[in-house]
Amino acid sequence: MKTALIMAEEKNRLRGKGSRGRRCNLPASFFMLCLMFIPLSLNSLATDSHIEESQRLMASGNLEAAEHEARLAMSNPATKALGLAILGAIRLQQMKTDEGVAFLKEAIQTEPRLVGARLNLGDAYSRAGKTAEAREAYQQALRLKPDSTVARLDLAQLEASTGNYAASLRVAEPIEPLLQGAPEGILVLATDYLGLKEKGLVDPLVAQWENFQEVPEPLSLRFAQLLDQNSLTAAALSVLEPYEKAGTPLSFELAFALAGLHVQEGNLEAASGYYETALKLNETCVLCLQSLATIAEKQNETEKALAWLIQARRLSPEDPGVLFEYGRVCLERDLLDDGVEALEKAVALRPDNDHYVYVLASGYVSKAHYPKAQTLLEGLLKKRPNDSVLHYALGTVLYLEDQFDPAEASLNKSIELNADQIGSYYYLGLTAEKKKNYPLAERIFTNLLKQHPEHTPSYPALGTVLVEMKKYADAQPILEKAIRLDPLSTQAHYQLAVLLGRIGKQEESAKEAALAVECEKKDRVEGRKLQTHIFVP
Repeated sequence: MKTALIMAEEKNRLRGKGSRGRRCNLPASFFMLCLMFIPLSLNSLATDSHIEESQRLMASGNLEAAEHEARLAMSNPATKALGLAILGAIRLQQMKTDEGVAFLKEAIQTEPRLVGARLNLGDAYSRAGKTAEAREAYQQALRLKPDSTVARLDLAQLEASTGNYAASLRVAEPIEPLLQGAPEGILVLATDYLGLKEKGLVDPLVAQWENFQEVPEPLSLRFAQLLDQNSLTAAALSVLEPYEKAGTPLSFELAFALAGLHVQEGNLEAASGYYETALKLNETCVLCLQSLATIAEKQNETEKALAWLIQARRLSPEDPGVLFEYGRVCLERDLLDDGVEALEKAVALRPDNDHYVYVLASGYVSKAHYPKAQTLLEGLLKKRPNDSVLHYALGTVLYLEDQFDPAEASLNKSIELNADQIGSYYYLGLTAEKKKNYPLAERIFTNLLKQHPEHTPSYPALGTVLVEMKKYADAQPILEKAIRLDPLSTQAHYQLAVLLGRIGKQEESAKEAALAVECEKKDRVEGRKLQTHIFVP
């Protein structure tokens, strides 16, 4: 908070005095220029003990006593304007913006030379989102005192915050060397440079920031966020790392910010540690829990991810984002009932979220609730008729419902929209097999495996078609490869047993049939996922 009258407070505003942070050494000339913004009132307007006492009390935070002294000063025509200016500043500190603005306007009307009152008025307008009014107040202050560093900084900050980066730099140019020596100044310059896509000019500012011995933590967090938003994550970490190395306990805000930056850098262990630190400082941080769950999932620890999400759901049971993540992880762990229940609640809360609806449809497929899945997917396709993934998913569901002609149409549409949709070819081949169009099914699976030999499910599928076509010599090596790729493939063992029986190798056929039975039992016990799910990247 600026006051037009209190030099010590203006110093603190620029230094961040009283804020936790690293020390920054500003040139003495910077303070001299900063203090020159103090209105002519201290030199050419009358003052008295009430004004001085009000300044002192306000600087110490005793606003009630400061107001009393300011009102006494207002009774004297010679110091009325100063008293009004102080009273306006007090009201702004008390978050009584309308009253503060009224007092400041009256002060300016009484004495137009009050530069500080205009700056306070600009601050009030800026916080209220009245950009044009704030700009006018700052410009008027600068016209009255062109050498005011504070007025230039305030106007430059306003222009930068509204995206007028070139204008901000023009305002800041006369004091740019001084701005480079202060955190607030560096923030303005960095915002302008990055807004104008001049990333190279930011490196010296980061280096200068690292030279400061003390910076208020909120300013460092703002600078780090600005850098991270512009893909300068390593630089953002360099801004915050001194707080890590200081050995003092981290604040919640700092721990949370460090966690996010380490995620960006791919250092998941460090990120997890900082999120846990943040969570200890704020046990109701749902976003911390969600982030910890995301990290655990990336580390293939879905059980741990689920544990974090259970806590998050306990804290925020109606949060659609938490419900969705909980439901999705439940599906990954084959906890289908819990997963679908949570996803249904998430969709009920956010029916406009297509991703939520799609994953719920996938959950319905996993539970064999195909008509429900079909309804959801058809609804999504009405909104996005050219989405190849949705056509693939609907084709899959129609296939599972034995609606082979509509399935074929939907899968062909998916391929038309995206020729690289592997799943669509796979289910198109299965559909052709169900329709007993074995030559077409053979061509589809053969071409698919030529393009994507890593697609394991297509081997037993092709082998099955070849057995149906009595092409045993071609089918046997395909089925044997399918078993090498997936020794627990019930379909591959079963079809190989059929093939061996038909070519007279009864003993070998019996062994394969027994293996098929064992694989089927393992499927039931272990709950192996079928190739019929519709999750896609």
